[in-house]
Amino acid sequence: VAKDVSVRLHHELENVEEKRTITEDENEKLRQQLIEVEIAKQALQNELEKMKEQSLKRRGSKDLPKSEKKSQQTPTEDDNEDLKCQLQFVKEEAALMRKKMAKIDKEKDRFEHELQKYRSFYGDLDSPLPKGEAGGPPTTREAELKLRLRLVEEEANILGRKIVELEVENRGLKAELDDLRGDDFSGTTNPLLGEQSESLSELRQHLQLVEDETELLRRNVADLEEQNKRITAELNKYKYKSGAHESSRHHDNAKTEALQEELKAARMQINELSGKVMQLQYENRVLMSNMQRYDLASHLGIRGSPRDSDAESDAGKKESDDDSRPPHRKREGPIGGESDSEEVRNIRCLTPTRSFYPTPSGWQKSFTDRQQMKDIRSEAERLGKTIDRLISDTSTIITEARIYVANGDLFGLMDEEDDGSRIREHELLYRINAQMKAFRKELQAFIDRLEVPKSSDDRSADEPLSVSQMFQPIILLILILVLFSSLSYTTIFKLVFLFTLFFVL
Repeated sequence: VAKDVSVRLHHELENVEEKRTITEDENEKLRQQLIEVEIAKQALQNELEKMKEQSLKRRGSKDLPKSEKKSQQTPTEDDNEDLKCQLQFVKEEAALMRKKMAKIDKEKDRFEHELQKYRSFYGDLDSPLPKGEAGGPPTTREAELKLRLRLVEEEANILGRKIVELEVENRGLKAELDDLRGDDFSGTTNPLLGEQSESLSELRQHLQLVEDETELLRRNVADLEEQNKRITAELNKYKYKSGAHESSRHHDNAKTEALQEELKAARMQINELSGKVMQLQYENRVLMSNMQRYDLASHLGIRGSPRDSDAESDAGKKESDDDSRPPHRKREGPIGGESDSEEVRNIRCLTPTRSFYPTPSGWQKSFTDRQQMKDIRSEAERLGKTIDRLISDTSTIITEARIYVANGDLFGLMDEEDDGSRIREHELLYRINAQMKAFRKELQAFIDRLEVPKSSDDRSADEPLSVSQMFQPIILLILILVLFSSLSYTTIFKLVFLFTLFFVL
């Protein structure tokens, strides 16, 4: 604050000096005008003398001495009057100039007195600031801010040292005060107790003064730190303005390169996801064919077609070669619109999936069939988890692509070609995501329809009732109704119909 006030006073003194030079110039102009007036006056006097000489020549010789006396008297009187008037004007102008000069001298003395007072209180500036501080070029402004920053840092360091010294002194005084309190509470009789109490009060007063001074210094340090932060902010702003034009091109190039790398990575990830989707679709087809084959083998009890046996042998070979080759599976059954064997189609058309009279081959399921069904179910669940993970990854890629597109539109970095490729990539991403979701639904339906075959005991417990077993309760009900034939025929018919419907459903 002191430096700012001193700088302001310095500028005010410069303004006063400018005013003084202006008044001196005006005084010089007035002097020149006065000289010009005197020259004009001399010319008029010469013309007047010429006119007088001409008038004297016209008069006669008689009137010559009288006219000479009168002419000598009249010009002297006129000259005296003119000189008196001019002298009066000059005196008035001189009085005005004296008043102006006195006023300017008073202002100058006042400003010099204030400047001396601030210099004696805050010290002198190391170097005066140039004229036009705020309107100067950025280099001078930056140098000026650096100078002020250095001065503020020096003052902050001095105040910090003073604070440390005062804190050390404060600790020493507190230690002495604690010692005196301990001596006071120890109960020992001391003849100099009054002197100790006086010294204790003095120490307390001194401690209070030191604490006040410490608080004041802390406030000053806080103010200086705020001023330091403000000056550093201005300095950084000027540095940023000076270097913004140079670094804008490099920054834009780096940003575009980073965005292009992100776009390439997103494209690679999209290609990987599309490959994974194709592989999962192929695995789904393989699992569906296996499910059809095991369904036929479990429910119909027939032997598979030669193509199925080949698929089983291929599956065995594939399992043996998993460690040495990448996972390229062969087809294991009908896929899509391929036709099944004639035997399978005939049995499917003629034989229902469940009947009241199950075949003996269906009742004798081996443990291997149930284990294979469990393996198929676990494989389908694992595939479902993988598809869920792929769907989540695709959703994150779509959101990242949206953010990238929004940033590109914001900075104006997207060309027409990039715009077209961006639309195609979005369409591909949405299509892949939709296909994976549909495939996940189909797989979940397949898992829900998949049932592990049970053992013979469990199967016999769950088999439907035969026709004779179903109609035994109905016959018993009819006999009871005949024995108790007090009911009407319509009521008996209704009861029989409801009882039969209940057992059928």
